[in-house]
Amino acid sequence: LECKMVRFFGHFEGDQQLYRGAGEIDDIRANKDCIRLFADRLTEAGQVSRAELEAIDREARALVEEAAAFAKAAPQPTAADLTTDVYVKY
Repeated sequence: LECKMVRFFGHFEGDQQLYRGAGEIDDIRANKDCIRLFADRLTEAGQVSRAELEAIDREARALVEEAAAFAKAAPQPTAADLTTDVYVKY
């Protein structure tokens, strides 16, 4: 499986993406979204139904929401944690 993808978002939070043409992102989302295109191929080939894909999507979203809730509920790291697993002494 090879997915060729174009970024939907800029290089950083404040990137206004002035290097993109008007409507370019809308066109990419509508016509070049590799996940949507692969889902279309799978359903057209009869490998999976739309209902099955929607169930997979719901399950994935639930897992992400669960992980996000866990992370938000976790205690904030201390300053001593800053370099944990960053530097290794050999």
